[in-house]
Amino acid sequence: MYKIGVVGPERSVERILHYATEFESNLSFIGYSYNIVYETTDIIEKYHGDVDFWLFSGYIPYKIAQQSKYFSKERMEYIFITENTFYRGLLEISHEIGKLAKNVSVDVLHVPEENYIGELKELDKMLDHLYIKRFNAITSIDEIINHHIELWNEKKIDLVLTVYPTVEEKLREKGIPVYWVGPLNQDIFHTLQLFNEKIQTFYYKETQTTALVVQVKNFDFIKMANENGYSIHFLQLNMKRIVLHICEKIDGYLIEESNGRFVLFSSRGIVERNINAIFEMIDRLSAETNQPVVVGIGHASTVYYAENYAHQALQHLMEKDNKGIIVMQEDGTTKEFFQATSQITYTSRVQDIKMIEKLQLTSISVRMFAKIEAILNELKIEAFSAKMLAKELSMTERNAQRIIAELVKVGLVEYCGEESRQTRGRPAKLYKLSE
Repeated sequence: MYKIGVVGPERSVERILHYATEFESNLSFIGYSYNIVYETTDIIEKYHGDVDFWLFSGYIPYKIAQQSKYFSKERMEYIFITENTFYRGLLEISHEIGKLAKNVSVDVLHVPEENYIGELKELDKMLDHLYIKRFNAITSIDEIINHHIELWNEKKIDLVLTVYPTVEEKLREKGIPVYWVGPLNQDIFHTLQLFNEKIQTFYYKETQTTALVVQVKNFDFIKMANENGYSIHFLQLNMKRIVLHICEKIDGYLIEESNGRFVLFSSRGIVERNINAIFEMIDRLSAETNQPVVVGIGHASTVYYAENYAHQALQHLMEKDNKGIIVMQEDGTTKEFFQATSQITYTSRVQDIKMIEKLQLTSISVRMFAKIEAILNELKIEAFSAKMLAKELSMTERNAQRIIAELVKVGLVEYCGEESRQTRGRPAKLYKLSE
């Protein structure tokens, strides 16, 4: 049973916990209320070891939680407040004051990805005036309260819709009709359903079988250099000791193969959390053998397929003479780690028939084209030169020029300009992926 920490104002937390008890799942919910939203990060850092996942009452505490060193998109979710809540508030308070409100003040968090701002503008068509106070995560409560009070004192509004319980309390004290736009039961149930599915997916990923194939390159050369005496045996013992340390760290099972190759089996979650340690193992093995070391990792639902993907990843590293770690998984996704904090992710599976047909007219694989797209996305650039592409793909500039020429020929890449060189010579041609 997973433990879910519920974070938000006391009223929101109580409401969420009430409906969570009716939600059938193997989830256990624990409430953590705050007085001011900035206490969110303190709550997370104090109790992160007591819960497995976090559920926030809205986007505001979720946004604040992003400042915590323990923030994780996979382990956190928030209740999405729909525009229906604003319509309900308008009707309830209109009934309370005995007339249909035609002038309303609303405060909402300014979040580009939220879509109810557009819906509120539709509400504006029903009203004479709609005043929208957009605020961000650092806007003070007093600023929001004073905004509504000023409009009320100027007789510009009939009521207020607020997403802050504190704002509702202060405005009610002053006799201003106000409705707190908190999470409704349908919003809570909908989020709980999605969050439960997200947790199940996370659990599946965490427990997937993972195989690691560790290979010391040029091991035949090492054996030839140590053919006399026992030095090669001592070297192999030291190598195994280094690999055993990482095997223990990932709670894995080790198989020693010949020619400097080791196979380890563990679970996906613990391996992904120990990428840094795996890189440390690579560095130690390289120092011990004075040879490059590569690691292929495979994630799959069975041991057989996990090891198969790991060997494919390793083969890719050996053929391209790349260094580091490559991860392959069942859905076709590939990750290349250049160091613990640097990686690109791409897929070998493409469902764009036109693109596949164009690539079939070239010598370039779907995987290579996906990798180029991933590199450009990672670098956040549109225009690229053959020299830059060669550097990122660890190939010669001539080979990069050949790839670009083939992609231009079939219309997947297009010429877009030139870049002056710092030294003498022709300007470098710039290209971009076709729309």
